[in-house]
Amino acid sequence: MNNIPSWILSARGPILLLGETGTGKSTFAKAIHDNICPLEPFIGVNLATLNDNLIEGELYGHLKGSFTGATKDKKGYFENVGKGTLFLDEIGELSWSSQKKLLLLLEEKIFFKLGCTKEKKFQGRVIAATNRNLLNMVKEKIFREDLYYRLNTFSYELEPIRNDNIKKRGLINYYFEKYRTIYKKEKLILNKACLKHLSDYDWPGNIREIKNCMEFMVNSAEEVSVTLSNLPKWIDIRKILSSTKLCGLKATDYLFAKSQFEEDFIREALTKNGGKINKTAREMGISKTTLIAKVRKYDIKSQVSKVFNAVSM
Repeated sequence: MNNIPSWILSARGPILLLGETGTGKSTFAKAIHDNICPLEPFIGVNLATLNDNLIEGELYGHLKGSFTGATKDKKGYFENVGKGTLFLDEIGELSWSSQKKLLLLLEEKIFFKLGCTKEKKFQGRVIAATNRNLLNMVKEKIFREDLYYRLNTFSYELEPIRNDNIKKRGLINYYFEKYRTIYKKEKLILNKACLKHLSDYDWPGNIREIKNCMEFMVNSAEEVSVTLSNLPKWIDIRKILSSTKLCGLKATDYLFAKSQFEEDFIREALTKNGGKINKTAREMGISKTTLIAKVRKYDIKSQVSKVFNAVSM
């Protein structure tokens, strides 16, 4: 997150971050804040998770008795953030009436607590984010045009990672190292063929999907080498394999890829069959002896430990 354009860091008005789900908008917002006012508060609010009836009280604060359940005065996020940054995620979920009040705050730098007629000065900055098409929402009259143009003055779109294999590989390695440390599995390695498959994959959930996948794979790994057999069930291994680009591969890569596919296939089959050699061999259409030899070859005995104990391996 070091590649923040200079015009963003010098912007005086609100900043709007656009991009697909999981592209790292909240992380980018925090990076902007850390570059501008690192000693001030950073408060992130997901507007989609706030109840419509309570959202204004949460944002602006309220006085005791201003509505049913308001048993005491309360400061809102706009007051608590002080001279820091308030990150409003999912800005497209804000109701029409709340949009009008937000526009007042952005234009005049003032806001009113619920139940209070005395204005308060807003001293911080606002960074908003959405994965929705706000312009289409304006045309459909579900998002205010004046608020859209106020937010869109300094807008920046975070690109999905599907077309950047170098970035994907970097993120995979980063989160693999991070969770290897967290789960205290420093000896764990990421299989090279597995890394290539993962780098070629589109990752529709972007950075968030990579992060979650790496945490699952590291935590679930029972052997030293992490392979595609450690993928979480919510990722289809067939999509991973089919995404691998063949262009640029050397002739020697064929045997390596074939061997890796065989290893991953056997691991997956054994896992599905609870480590039962006979059943797995029948399903694969090979002999029990051949399967045991391949299990030895790829050193995946831990998945069939009972069988190997029985045959003194």
